[in-house]
Amino acid sequence: MKDSGFQIEHCRSNCPKSARNWQNLNELLTKNLTALNLHQSLADKFSPVLHHHIPKICLAGCPNGCSHPNIKDFGISGYVTPRITDVPCIGCNECVRSCLEKAISWNPSGIVIDPARCLSCGDCQHVCPSGTLTEGETGWTLRSGGRVGRHPRFAKPAGQVQTDEEVLTWISDTIHRYIENGKTQERLTHFLERE
Repeated sequence: MKDSGFQIEHCRSNCPKSARNWQNLNELLTKNLTALNLHQSLADKFSPVLHHHIPKICLAGCPNGCSHPNIKDFGISGYVTPRITDVPCIGCNECVRSCLEKAISWNPSGIVIDPARCLSCGDCQHVCPSGTLTEGETGWTLRSGGRVGRHPRFAKPAGQVQTDEEVLTWISDTIHRYIENGKTQERLTHFLERE
């Protein structure tokens, strides 16, 4: 909402593809960004406050990114890496069929995962009937600087973190730098490019 000084969009609730619960992070971000009184801080810096000054944040529960994290100032997508356990693979190939990235193959000695192709979406873990594949590391993939308009641009990777608190710190610190160092009428994505 414009009056809050920020906008948060997110994927739909109860999506079966979700690799990470985004609802808790949504509540944490809303509470903390509201407490920062961003609308007033932006008004003090940029008068009048235009739509492009307002930080746009997108939360996605998985790498599919249906909520468009690649075109927001801050894009946050959940990930969960697959972990191969000691439970013997039964050779059903459900994980192989489920992987849209073709990152999983099977041979007589078991499952092989190509980490260069794996997006850590969690699909393979959901379909594994034997428990050979289970949840490994889980966290958030961060992107910044996305936009549409005259000069559209996909957000650039900004790393990965494991906790909601790390996401909050990253966004809050970046917004503070924007308010302190942004040029007059400078769009947030342009500031992120310059920074």
